[in-house]
Amino acid sequence: MSPQLTTLRNLVLAGAVFVWLPGCAVEQASVAPEGLLAVLGPFPGFSAVELPGDWAIDKDGDLDESQLEIVTIQGIPSLKVTNGADSFVVVRRTNAMMLATPFLSWSWNIEPPSTSGYHPVRLVVGFYGGDPESPSRGSEPFRWLGSPLPAHDRAIALTWGESALQRGTLSPPNEEGERVAPRYTVRGGRENAGSWWLETVDLSDIYRKVWPKDDSGNTRIVYIGIAAAGERTPAPANISGIVLSR
Repeated sequence: MSPQLTTLRNLVLAGAVFVWLPGCAVEQASVAPEGLLAVLGPFPGFSAVELPGDWAIDKDGDLDESQLEIVTIQGIPSLKVTNGADSFVVVRRTNAMMLATPFLSWSWNIEPPSTSGYHPVRLVVGFYGGDPESPSRGSEPFRWLGSPLPAHDRAIALTWGESALQRGTLSPPNEEGERVAPRYTVRGGRENAGSWWLETVDLSDIYRKVWPKDDSGNTRIVYIGIAAAGERTPAPANISGIVLSR
């Protein structure tokens, strides 16, 4: 892999955002009439090898099937996501207006990392349409050839922090020259590891705090998924019941 392509992939897997024009129509999951979208159950047979048509995966290197597997933890079916040497992100393509369905809920049960810092596994959400500088989806935005990720101009990462005191904190991007996704700490602390926690966040509230000048009414949620950082000691996270709602 060329150094340029490696850099681009690392930016995406770290939360970088950019726009790419798909060459053909792809499957998307849409919100049901009652205002719900069940993003991830999970369901038996979910694997990195045979992803459903409205899912996409991007990775730096090889991905072992054991890094994405269905397990049952304390009686709850979940997707066990294990980070490894290479970064990867797996997302479900979605088509939802952010203000119509702003609430994202899920349950997670994490194994604490052996090193300090944020947990290497996190949820990620991609948006399109709010950035006034982004072209319309029918125009010719920047194309990154080879990327399976949906076109997006904004993204956020929902993380597990090192300390429980970090809960509710928002870390906006500050890297010069890079459009890196802000990090919102949903929960944290080693003392909270090993138990199931039900979370709900208001994506529209987080979005407005980070990008107050964007057009929230025109913003769509174009993907929801899970990312795992590379080059970290494995620390699995079990995730279940990801739901988008109004």
